[in-house]
Amino acid sequence: MRLIYLAIGFLLLSVSSCFAERIYCPLAEDGNWVNPDAEPKEISRVEVDSRCENEQVHVRVRAFTSCIPRDCKWGWTKGERLDNGAIEVLLIGFLSSKKITLRAFGDVLDTHVVNITNDLSRPNREKVYNLQRKK
Repeated sequence: MRLIYLAIGFLLLSVSSCFAERIYCPLAEDGNWVNPDAEPKEISRVEVDSRCENEQVHVRVRAFTSCIPRDCKWGWTKGERLDNGAIEVLLIGFLSSKKITLRAFGDVLDTHVVNITNDLSRPNREKVYNLQRKK
């Protein structure tokens, strides 16, 4: 009897793994995205690089903010794919950090940015940008 229960359990695990969500790379967010109307200190460009290896998704993100005379660059940072399909990355800076959540809708990248200041007397700011896929 115990052997039958073990066999049924193994069979159920095998069947359920067949229906697990399959993720294909590159992700829809992969590529270069631009915000041509970026004001100073706003997100002007986002680069997303994704690859699948051993049934795992690996994502890295690099963001740029509008600066003068040229854009400021945040280094490549490991991103995390959330359960809802979005990509989240935390860019840590000296005076502030940015938590960015990315989700692609065709040729538009919905970019939700939370600016987290290290000065607790200043509030965090949130803003959403719609970047266009760079062709």
